[in-house]
Amino acid sequence: PGIKDFYQRLRLRGKPYKVAVTACMRKLLTILNAMMRDRLAEVSAV
Repeated sequence: PGIKDFYQRLRLRGKPYKVAVTACMRKLLTILNAMMRDRLAEVSAV
């Protein structure tokens, strides 16, 4: 739900479709990168 809300906010602010979708992709990649980073830290600690 967070990404969908983010997309809708961008569109309501007048951002073009492609800009809004690209921003959402970047946000997802940032989240996934942090998840992988934290998971790798857990595995290294064990």
